[in-house]
Order: sequence, then structure tokens, then C-alpha cells
Amino acid sequence: MCSAVRSAVRSAGAPVAPGRSPREAFDAHGQHGQALVLALVLLFAASIGLFFMFSTGQVSATRQRLDNAADAAAYSAALWRARVMNYHAYANRAIVAQEVAVAQAVTLVSWARYFESFTGTAAALTAAYPPIGAVLAISADLARAAATLTEQTAVEEIAARSAYKSLLATSQEILQRSVDTFGLGAVANEVARANDRRFFAFALPDAQNFTGITRRYTGDDRARLKSVVDDSLDDFVAGPRGMDLTLWLLPSLCFGNPLVDPSKWFQELHKRGGTVMTPEFDRWEAGDTMALHDWRPSRGFFGFRGCNSTTNLNLGWGAAEAAVHPDLLEGRLQANPGDVRHNAGAAMLAEATMLARSTPGFAAYSGIAEVRELDYDALANPKFPVSAVAVLARVDGDDVRTANVLDVGVGRLRLSEDYAGGRLWSLAAAELYFRRPADASGLIEYASLYNPYWQVRLVEPSAAQRAAAMAYVR
Repeated sequence: MCSAVRSAVRSAGAPVAPGRSPREAFDAHGQHGQALVLALVLLFAASIGLFFMFSTGQVSATRQRLDNAADAAAYSAALWRARVMNYHAYANRAIVAQEVAVAQAVTLVSWARYFESFTGTAAALTAAYPPIGAVLAISADLARAAATLTEQTAVEEIAARSAYKSLLATSQEILQRSVDTFGLGAVANEVARANDRRFFAFALPDAQNFTGITRRYTGDDRARLKSVVDDSLDDFVAGPRGMDLTLWLLPSLCFGNPLVDPSKWFQELHKRGGTVMTPEFDRWEAGDTMALHDWRPSRGFFGFRGCNSTTNLNLGWGAAEAAVHPDLLEGRLQANPGDVRHNAGAAMLAEATMLARSTPGFAAYSGIAEVRELDYDALANPKFPVSAVAVLARVDGDDVRTANVLDVGVGRLRLSEDYAGGRLWSLAAAELYFRRPADASGLIEYASLYNPYWQVRLVEPSAAQRAAAMAYVR
């Protein structure tokens, strides 16, 4: 039997190693063939795994960079909005400062004219006393020159301040147009491409959410700005620039009458003055008057009825105006600033001076500016409003360096990716909000466009933003 097997093996041409039986040689050749097939299978599986891991790593890395770019783009877009809001606040504060400067210019003209008339009256009253009269006459000349210089300076000041206000208000509207969806999309895409040139990003429409939280205040709505300006005036400008002084050395015509209050036995010096904006927001008025008041007895059918105040001598007067049109320079103190008409005669003289010395330059005033402010009536939360910005970033599937894109592998080794719409997508959101800086006082301040405290933070995209993003991911 063994000889038959040997002859069969030899007849098959199989070599027999020295010292090894033919059966052992046959078994060795059979095991070598099985390992090769298994190795090929394992090599195929390892190749597929390697390509899969490489492609998965490339997709994951690209997705991570895309997420970071989307966050940066959303934050930057919201930050641009915050900067525009803070610019509005700075511009509004600057406009208030210009308005205060116009009020100060009008006030100085009124005061200079008042001082001019006061020194002139004093020089006339002391003309009988040469030493004093000469000094006051020189003072009157100096006051006249100062009043003229003040008027010329005020004209230039009013024109310059009004032009600057108009420029600031116009710049607000220009910048406001840069924070719409298109403008924010440009900012978002620039930031995304700065992270990776393969990326593209754009801002999702916000249904006019941002443009609706502010508006341009015109007409009667400017009362809020006027109140801010009034609160910003210094005490001298805002007034009242008044004073009541009893002259104990000048008895009144009621002096000594036991039926009269002793406070009415002496003459009084009454100073009145102030600066106000007319209710139409198109005119500043300033006036200053001083008069000597006497108490005179009043008699009726049944005899003495008491003492009434009457003007005894007008000592000083001055007034000035700034209006948006020459026709409004009518030489009248419409708003009676600082109750200047208390000295009725001096007020009439002040109006005559104002009419005679008004120049077209005082009509360069542009009125209370039309500024951009929060639209409180349209805000869901007027105290702490927020505005969200959603950015959708993407990268084309062909730009993700997977094995398939690099053209590695053929046949079953060729792996393909199935992206939504052929792209990778990432959604990010940021929020604009108002809060005082961390190093500020602990006081709580409500939102406004008069303090530049608008800040930004990243937030989770809302359900509405996700739904809007799904319209692009197809």
C-alpha cells in the first residue's frame, strides 16, 4: 500500500524533500495555499478600512473647521451689528453735545447783549459823577465790542454745529443699511473664507428682526432727544438765571404804611433769564432782563386796597434766537425763557434788540436732529431687547479631500460619500444684547441708543433658525 502511494506521488511530479515522507510534503503544500487566500481577504478588508478611516478623518476634520468658521462668522456678523449700534449711541451723544453748544452760543449772545445794555444804562445813570461815569462809559464800549464779537462767533458756531449734526445723522442711516442680511452675509463670508478658502457662509434672513428694533425719530417724536438735551444743559444755560434782591436803601411808595406787609416797604431788583427750545423743535430762544421794581399803593372806591408791583427802571436787557429759517427770526420771545416777561419793559427792549441785530447767520440752525433710536413700542422686551444673527456655512463635497476625491481605489475599493445637497453644512448663531461693562457700577441700566454698551455672545440656534437653514440644505 505504501509503495502504491509513493508511485502515485512520484507520477504526479511532486518533489519529495530528503528525509521527509511524501505525506508530510503533501500536507505542507496544502497549508501554504490556504494562508494566501486568507491574506488576500484580509488585505482587501484592511484596504477598505484604511480608505474608510482616511475619508472619515478628512470629513471629520473638515467638519470641525467648518463649525469653528461658522461660529466665528456668526460672532463677527453680530459684532458688526453691535458696533453699528454703539456707533449710533456715540453719534447720538455727539448730536446732543452739538445741540448743547448751539444753546450755549445763543445764551452767550443774549448775555453779551444784556451786559452791553446794563453797562450803558449804568453809564447814563452815573454821568453826573465823572469818575464813575468815565469808568462805566469805557466798560460800556468794551461790552459793546464784546457783544459784537460774540454775535459773529455764535453765527459761525451755530452753522458749524448744525452741519456736524446733519453729518452725524446721515452717517447713522448709511451704517444702518450695512447691517441688513446682505451686509452681514458679506461679513460672515469674509470671516469664513479667512478660515479656509474652500468655505462659503451667508446670513439667514431674520424677518426684519433687527431693522425693526430701531427707527429714525422725526417730527414730534424728537421730544425724547429734546429731553436728553435739556437734561444735558448746564445750570447757567438752562436757567432760570433769576435773582430777586431787596434794596433796603430805597424805600417804596408804600413805605411806612402799617396796612402793608413790611417786605413791600422797599424797592426790589428783579433779574430774569433763561434759554429754551420752542415746542416745534426748530428754534432756540435766550433772554435776559433786569429791572428795578417799586411797590405803589392801589386805591379803590373804598380807599386803600394794597400795594402793587410796577417797573420803576429797566436796567438791562438782551435776547437772541437761532432758527431753521430766516422767516422764523421774528424777534419775539415766543416761549418766554426764564420768565423774562416778568420785566415787561425790559423784555420789549430785548425783543427790539433781537429783531434789529438778527442776521441770516442765526438761521443756519437745523433744528433738533432726526436721530436713530430704539423703537420701544415694537420691542417684545423694551428694557432688555436682543437681536439674533444666524449664519449657515458650507463646503462643497468635492473640496473635502477624501479617498474618493483623491481618486484612490478602484472597483469595490472605491468609496463614495453622500452629503446633503453634495455639501457639508454648519449652522451657528450669535446674539446682540445690551449690558453695562463688567467693571462698571452695579447699577442696572436699560437698553438705549445713548450709551455704547451693546455686546455679543454665541447662542444655540433656535428652532426657527434651524427650519430656515433646512430650506437651503437639500
